[in-house]
Amino acid sequence: MGELISCCGVICSLCQYFPKDCRGCSAIQGKAFWLAFTGEKVCNIYQCCVKEKGFHNCGQCKDLPCNFFAQAYDPTKTKKENEEILAQQLAVLTHLNKDFDRR
Repeated sequence: MGELISCCGVICSLCQYFPKDCRGCSAIQGKAFWLAFTGEKVCNIYQCCVKEKGFHNCGQCKDLPCNFFAQAYDPTKTKKENEEILAQQLAVLTHLNKDFDRR
């Protein structure tokens, strides 16, 4: 997979906001435009994964999926759509880290 993938498993090129509104988590250091709607300064998933644990992506963490994933949902989507999105992200992260010893 030679694509840009966010720490939470979103394939950036498939995201409607890439690259105009978002250049990817690393480029924006977890300071996504949508945080203006949450009151947070940095994405909780990015903060935990990259800043606190030093991982490249959440697939390297033994706690995946964690509460941050459970709380990260798109309010414009149905519950089923959000569950499908989460399943896709987990599949991407599992594939990326298939040979990684999760800590």
